Amino acid sequence: MIRIIAGRHKGRFLKVPTSKNTRPTMDKVRQAIFSALKGKSENAVCLDLFAGSGSMGIEALSRGAAKCYFVEKDPLTFRTLRENVLSLQEPSEKYELCRQDYRLFLKRSRDVLYDLVFLDPPYRYTIDKDIIEYLRDQGRLAKDAVIVSEQDYPNAEIEGFEMKEYRYGQKHVALYRKEQE
Repeated sequence: MIRIIAGRHKGRFLKVPTSKNTRPTMDKVRQAIFSALKGKSENAVCLDLFAGSGSMGIEALSRGAAKCYFVEKDPLTFRTLRENVLSLQEPSEKYELCRQDYRLFLKRSRDVLYDLVFLDPPYRYTIDKDIIEYLRDQGRLAKDAVIVSEQDYPNAEIEGFEMKEYRYGQKHVALYRKEQE
């Protein structure tokens, strides 16, 4: 089990999916990420793509996010995600649970602007740059959006974003801040 670090649900434990494809962000890493975000989650519209247990989006909700979209394709992992989100007893307008492939979700949800995006795809995937460029090119990011990219490889520089990368063991975590136009 993992726990929520701060906010109104601080200390609450979350279930962890049993899938071998899921690796929840450890408490210490999540705490470091949210410290680096400096309150960015407050009143934010968030996207937790490849949500897994939902720990990143749930942490954002606990810290005052306006809404979080949770996207997870794996049916067993989605069941755990759903249990975790519903256990918060948040009003239904604060979250949306989507069991579908990330590509389908991104194509269908064109009317949403995201302030904060969490990307943590399954092991060995290096698709974060493609997703970030897609969100940028489709005009899906708020003007001061931040994207958190977690992957097993160094993150790439992306045009239109300032990037700061951190390393936690084998995990590379980058914060991409959309440059002001």
